[in-house]
Amino acid sequence: MGKFNGKISAEFTPPKTWKLERTLSFQTDDLTADEIRCLKIIGANIVETGRITCKKGMKTDLASVPRIVWNILAPWDVARAAVIHDHLYATLRNYYNKIVRKMHHGRKPEYKLIWEKARALSDKVFLLGMDAAEPSISGWKKKSAYYSVRIFGRWPASSKE
Repeated sequence: MGKFNGKISAEFTPPKTWKLERTLSFQTDDLTADEIRCLKIIGANIVETGRITCKKGMKTDLASVPRIVWNILAPWDVARAAVIHDHLYATLRNYYNKIVRKMHHGRKPEYKLIWEKARALSDKVFLLGMDAAEPSISGWKKKSAYYSVRIFGRWPASSKE
């Protein structure tokens, strides 16, 4: 299980983003030392204890849920987990663009494998964050959000900056 350091404190910055007014962190014991190392390699702000921190000033869209779906799964339901996930995906994008795209073909597979593992871990952290949410999120909403990022997250995690 995991725990957040508090509620989100953020200012809306039109048209679609929020800017954190204070840090938001998520602490989990459900990551192995190897998984933490992998997330560190891609540049995530994570420490050996499993605490992931989003710094004050980070911009987020909370959850990239199409507005038409908000009656079923509003971004507010998964907001804190989504902010942590946004931080991890931002580091994935940075790693992909600076390392994976730039490597010579001989080394690219190794770096791409790291990126793929880190992406799966980022999605795992999203699920762990939803598990720790208060008020609790129903199982079908967690599964819907998790499988959405597993299926469609490849593109945002590797898009050009």
